[in-house]
Amino acid sequence: MNRSIFSKYNIFLEWWWFFCSLILIFFVLGTVNLYEIVWNADQTKISYMILALFGAISLFCGREAWKLSKLKRDGLDAEPSLKSRYETGWFASEICLTLGLIGTVSGFILMLYGAFSDLNISDPNSVQESLGKMSIGMSTALYTTLVGLICSVLLKLQFFRLEIHLDTYIKQRAVLYKARLMEQANESRKIQD
Repeated sequence: MNRSIFSKYNIFLEWWWFFCSLILIFFVLGTVNLYEIVWNADQTKISYMILALFGAISLFCGREAWKLSKLKRDGLDAEPSLKSRYETGWFASEICLTLGLIGTVSGFILMLYGAFSDLNISDPNSVQESLGKMSIGMSTALYTTLVGLICSVLLKLQFFRLEIHLDTYIKQRAVLYKARLMEQANESRKIQD
């Protein structure tokens, strides 16, 4: 394929490669029934809220990568609001963390709520039943924390790369603009002489 196409769309293609890798990883995780395990273990279902937010914001990042690739391809100046739109991604990554922590607290509440109310230490069945109740809350706490952390890190990676590309593009445009100004100044000096 033509190398210039890759260089014109490298920002979007980099994001696309990352996104396709994530889809492959999510597919593999689905083949080992991890989604069913998380669905059964997470009583609050916060893990799935985090995954939905992650998917939506990842697609938003892809759209922004496409827009930046088009700016670069067409040689246009970046809009002043472009970088501020990336704050959505950073905010969403923090929301993923926060939802994970809410799931952690909810899981601990589930773990401790009623686990010790009917506990009779001398009865092994009572102890086993209390441990079963505790494991439900603990699995909720751990899965929501894990999903929140992983999704937050993956969103931060995407938006970090996007901001690096934007900063590089802005610097390149500034150098080009300075070169044009110097060229115009030299031409006006030649005309005056």
